Amino acid sequence: MYRHWIKTALCAALVVMAAPAAGSEDSVEPHTQYRVLEWKELVPEGWEPPLVPEPYDEVGTSSIDKASMVQELHQQLVALPGFIKPVVFEGNQVSEFLLVPFLPHHMRQHAHLDPNQMVYVYLLNPIQVEDPFSPLWIVGTITLEPVMTDEGPAAYRIADGVATDYEY
Repeated sequence: MYRHWIKTALCAALVVMAAPAAGSEDSVEPHTQYRVLEWKELVPEGWEPPLVPEPYDEVGTSSIDKASMVQELHQQLVALPGFIKPVVFEGNQVSEFLLVPFLPHHMRQHAHLDPNQMVYVYLLNPIQVEDPFSPLWIVGTITLEPVMTDEGPAAYRIADGVATDYEY
Protein backbone atom coordinates (compact mmCIF):
# COMPACT_ATOMS: atom_id res chain seq x y z
CA MET A 1 0.00 0.00 0.00
CA TYR A 2 2.84 2.39 0.88
CA ARG A 3 4.53 1.87 -2.50
CA HIS A 4 1.17 2.49 -4.24
CA TRP A 5 0.84 5.81 -2.41
CA ILE A 6 4.36 6.81 -3.47
CA LYS A 7 3.62 6.02 -7.11
CA THR A 8 0.37 7.99 -6.91
CA ALA A 9 2.16 11.04 -5.48
CA LEU A 10 4.89 10.84 -8.10
CA CYS A 11 2.31 10.46 -10.85
CA ALA A 12 0.71 13.69 -9.71
CA ALA A 13 4.07 15.46 -9.96
CA LEU A 14 4.68 14.05 -13.41
CA VAL A 15 1.21 15.00 -14.61
CA VAL A 16 2.09 18.60 -13.82
CA MET A 17 5.37 18.25 -15.75
CA ALA A 18 3.70 16.50 -18.71
CA ALA A 19 0.64 18.78 -18.93
CA PRO A 20 1.55 20.26 -22.35
CA ALA A 21 1.67 16.78 -23.87
CA ALA A 22 -1.60 15.65 -22.26
CA GLY A 23 -3.68 16.65 -25.28
CA SER A 24 -1.73 14.49 -27.69
CA GLU A 25 -3.18 11.13 -28.71
CA ASP A 26 0.26 9.53 -28.45
CA SER A 27 0.78 10.53 -24.81
CA VAL A 28 1.78 7.80 -22.38
CA GLU A 29 0.62 7.35 -18.79
CA PRO A 30 3.02 9.41 -16.61
CA HIS A 31 3.82 6.56 -14.20
CA THR A 32 5.28 4.52 -17.06
CA GLN A 33 7.76 7.29 -17.88
CA TYR A 34 9.93 7.20 -14.76
CA ARG A 35 11.80 4.67 -12.68
CA VAL A 36 11.62 4.74 -8.88
CA LEU A 37 15.20 4.28 -7.66
CA GLU A 38 16.68 3.13 -4.40
CA TRP A 39 20.09 4.53 -3.41
CA LYS A 40 21.76 1.13 -3.76
CA GLU A 41 20.88 1.24 -7.47
CA LEU A 42 23.32 4.16 -7.92
CA VAL A 43 26.22 1.83 -7.06
CA PRO A 44 27.28 -0.75 -9.65
CA GLU A 45 27.07 -4.34 -8.49
CA GLY A 46 30.40 -5.47 -7.06
CA TRP A 47 31.91 -1.96 -6.90
CA GLU A 48 33.80 -1.17 -3.70
CA PRO A 49 35.17 2.26 -2.78
CA PRO A 50 38.97 2.42 -2.58
CA LEU A 51 40.48 2.18 0.88
CA VAL A 52 42.44 5.35 0.19
CA PRO A 53 40.51 7.70 -2.12
CA GLU A 54 42.38 9.59 -4.83
CA PRO A 55 42.68 13.32 -4.12
CA TYR A 56 40.41 15.49 -6.25
CA ASP A 57 41.94 17.88 -8.75
CA GLU A 58 40.96 21.57 -8.83
CA VAL A 59 37.87 20.82 -10.89
CA GLY A 60 37.25 17.75 -8.74
CA THR A 61 35.46 15.66 -11.30
CA SER A 62 38.23 14.10 -13.35
CA SER A 63 39.21 11.76 -10.53
CA ILE A 64 35.74 10.18 -10.19
CA ASP A 65 36.03 6.50 -11.01
CA LYS A 66 33.71 5.96 -13.98
CA ALA A 67 33.30 2.36 -12.82
CA SER A 68 31.61 3.72 -9.66
CA MET A 69 28.66 5.03 -11.70
CA VAL A 70 25.81 2.99 -13.20
CA GLN A 71 26.09 3.78 -16.91
CA GLU A 72 22.57 2.50 -17.70
CA LEU A 73 21.02 5.31 -15.61
CA HIS A 74 22.22 8.03 -17.99
CA GLN A 75 19.28 10.03 -19.40
CA GLN A 76 16.62 8.04 -17.52
CA LEU A 77 13.61 9.78 -15.97
CA VAL A 78 13.78 8.75 -12.31
CA ALA A 79 12.25 9.38 -8.90
CA LEU A 80 14.58 9.25 -5.90
CA PRO A 81 13.92 10.07 -2.24
CA GLY A 82 16.55 11.71 -0.08
CA PHE A 83 17.70 14.56 2.09
CA ILE A 84 18.88 17.92 0.81
CA LYS A 85 22.07 19.83 1.47
CA PRO A 86 21.28 23.28 0.01
CA VAL A 87 23.87 24.78 -2.34
CA VAL A 88 22.06 27.72 -4.01
CA PHE A 89 19.43 29.39 -1.89
CA GLU A 90 18.01 32.72 -0.85
CA GLY A 91 16.38 32.68 2.56
CA ASN A 92 14.23 29.54 2.61
CA GLN A 93 14.01 29.33 -1.20
CA VAL A 94 16.28 26.56 -2.49
CA SER A 95 17.00 26.09 -6.20
CA GLU A 96 20.08 23.80 -6.20
CA PHE A 97 21.14 21.19 -3.69
CA LEU A 98 22.84 17.88 -3.10
CA LEU A 99 20.43 14.99 -2.68
CA VAL A 100 21.89 12.40 -0.31
CA PRO A 101 20.59 9.15 1.22
CA PHE A 102 21.17 10.36 4.77
CA LEU A 103 22.55 13.37 6.58
CA PRO A 104 26.01 12.45 7.95
CA HIS A 105 25.52 14.47 11.14
CA HIS A 106 22.59 12.16 12.02
CA MET A 107 24.97 9.20 12.21
CA ARG A 108 26.59 8.09 15.46
CA GLN A 109 29.89 7.55 13.74
CA HIS A 110 31.75 9.28 10.95
CA ALA A 111 29.99 8.80 7.64
CA HIS A 112 31.56 9.54 4.29
CA LEU A 113 29.42 9.96 1.20
CA ASP A 114 31.00 8.58 -1.96
CA PRO A 115 30.41 10.55 -5.19
CA ASN A 116 27.96 7.87 -6.37
CA GLN A 117 25.85 8.53 -3.28
CA MET A 118 25.35 12.23 -4.05
CA VAL A 119 23.14 13.69 -6.77
CA TYR A 120 23.38 17.38 -7.67
CA VAL A 121 19.86 18.69 -8.34
CA TYR A 122 18.88 21.80 -10.29
CA LEU A 123 15.18 22.42 -9.64
CA LEU A 124 12.79 23.52 -12.36
CA ASN A 125 11.23 25.89 -9.78
CA PRO A 126 12.76 26.78 -6.39
CA ILE A 127 11.09 25.29 -3.33
CA GLN A 128 10.32 26.80 0.05
CA VAL A 129 12.11 24.71 2.70
CA GLU A 130 10.50 24.89 6.13
CA ASP A 131 12.25 21.87 7.67
CA PRO A 132 15.71 21.27 6.16
CA PHE A 133 15.89 17.85 7.81
CA SER A 134 12.78 16.44 6.09
CA PRO A 135 13.28 14.10 3.13
CA LEU A 136 11.92 14.87 -0.34
CA TRP A 137 11.13 12.99 -3.53
CA ILE A 138 12.94 14.29 -6.60
CA VAL A 139 11.68 13.48 -10.09
CA GLY A 140 13.82 14.32 -13.12
CA THR A 141 16.25 13.07 -15.73
CA ILE A 142 19.46 11.73 -14.23
CA THR A 143 22.76 12.11 -16.06
CA LEU A 144 26.31 10.97 -15.41
CA GLU A 145 27.71 14.51 -15.33
CA PRO A 146 29.73 15.03 -12.16
CA VAL A 147 29.52 18.32 -10.27
CA MET A 148 32.14 19.52 -7.77
CA THR A 149 30.75 20.86 -4.47
CA ASP A 150 32.13 21.80 -1.07
CA GLU A 151 31.09 18.31 0.07
CA GLY A 152 33.14 16.73 -2.72
CA PRO A 153 32.12 15.61 -6.19
CA ALA A 154 28.62 14.38 -6.93
CA ALA A 155 28.72 11.69 -9.62
CA TYR A 156 25.16 12.21 -10.82
CA ARG A 157 23.12 15.24 -11.83
CA ILE A 158 19.40 15.96 -12.23
CA ALA A 159 18.45 19.11 -14.14
CA ASP A 160 14.92 20.54 -14.18
CA GLY A 161 13.99 18.41 -11.19
CA VAL A 162 10.65 18.55 -9.41
CA ALA A 163 10.49 18.14 -5.63
CA THR A 164 7.60 16.72 -3.64
CA ASP A 165 7.23 15.90 0.04
CA TYR A 166 8.23 12.45 1.20
CA GLU A 167 5.53 10.98 3.41
CA TYR A 168 6.48 8.33 5.97
